[in-house]
Amino acid sequence: MPCYSLSKLCLTIALPILASSVAFSFEVPSTFPSVTTLGERTVPTPHGISPAMKEIVEKRKIPPHIPAPNTPEAWLEYQALFDAPGEEAGRQAAKTLGASYEVGETAGVRTYTVTPKKLSDRFADRVFVHLHGGAFVFGGGDSVLREAVWLADGLGVKVVSVDYRRPPLDPFPAALDDAVAVWREVTAQQPANKTALFGTSAGGNLTLATTLRLKELDLPLPGALFAGTPATDLENTSDTWLTLQGLDPLGRRDGLITGTFELYAAGQDLSDPLLSPVNGNLHDFPPTILISGTRDLLLSDTVRMHRALRSNGIVADLHVYDGQAHGDYIQRLFREIPESEDALRELFEFFDRHLK
Repeated sequence: MPCYSLSKLCLTIALPILASSVAFSFEVPSTFPSVTTLGERTVPTPHGISPAMKEIVEKRKIPPHIPAPNTPEAWLEYQALFDAPGEEAGRQAAKTLGASYEVGETAGVRTYTVTPKKLSDRFADRVFVHLHGGAFVFGGGDSVLREAVWLADGLGVKVVSVDYRRPPLDPFPAALDDAVAVWREVTAQQPANKTALFGTSAGGNLTLATTLRLKELDLPLPGALFAGTPATDLENTSDTWLTLQGLDPLGRRDGLITGTFELYAAGQDLSDPLLSPVNGNLHDFPPTILISGTRDLLLSDTVRMHRALRSNGIVADLHVYDGQAHGDYIQRLFREIPESEDALRELFEFFDRHLK
C-alpha cells in the first residue's frame, strides 16, 4: 500500500481490485491550497466555430515539455532557433498581404515601419505603435512583422513596430525603455490621444507596462490600447495556465516559459507592476480592448486584467473567442478566418470610438 507525502500531507489509498469503494486517510495543513486533480480527458472540437478554425483546431499539435536553458549561450541558441521560422513567417505575411515595410531607427531604437497596401480613410493620417510578443526573449527581427502586418492590413493604418532589446543580453527594463523612447518620438509628430499602442502576449504585457511607465513619467498616454492575450502576472500562475494545459500549443508555463519570465526580470521582484501590470495603479488608464480564447493558457491573465481595469472605472472591452488558443486571432495572415476578421472589426470599432 503506497504512501505519498508532501510536507504534512500523507495520503494512503487502498484500491482493492474490483472494489466498490476507496478508503483513504490524510492530514492537510490549514495553509495547503485546495487542489483538484483531473484525470485524462477527451475534448471534442467546439461547436459553432468556423470550418477554417475547426481545421486549425483539429490539426493542432501540442509540443512536448521544453526545459529552460541554463546559460546565456544556450539562451542565445534557443533565441536564434525560435526566431528563424518567425522571421520567415513575418516576411511571408508582408508579401501575402501586399504590405511594405522599412527597417530603421526611431529615437535610436530599431523599428519596422509597416505600410498596408491600402490605408483606410479613418486612420490614413495615423501611426500606431506595436510591441511584439515572444515571451520577452523571442519574436524579434522580421518576426515582428507577423502581428504588425496583420493589424496594419486589417485596419488600414501605418504601424511602427518596436524591435526592442531582449534578454539574455538586455533584460528588464531595456524593452520598456525602448518602448518609451519610440513612443516619445512618435507622439512628437502626432497627438498621443490619437495614437494606439498594442501588442500580443509578452507584447500585451509590455503595452500595459509601458502605459504604467508613461504614467510614472507624467508623459501623454495612448488614446487607446489593445492588449491581446497578455501575460499580466509573472509572479503567480493564473488558473487557466493549468486548467487548459494540453489544449494550447503554447505548451505549459513551467519550463521554458517560466525561464523566459525569470530571464527577463533579471532578479527583480516579479510582483513589480512594470513586470506584472495586473498589480499596477490603473487610475486614469486609457480605454483598453483585450482578446483571448476559451483554450488560451493566458485566458485567466486576460480576464484578471479586464476586471482590474473595470474595478478602476476604466473603459475595457473583453472578447473571448470559442475554441481559440493563444493568439489564434492572428491566423488571418495566411488564410481566410472569419474569427480573425471579426477581431479586426472589433478593433477598428474600438479605436474609431476612442481615438480622438
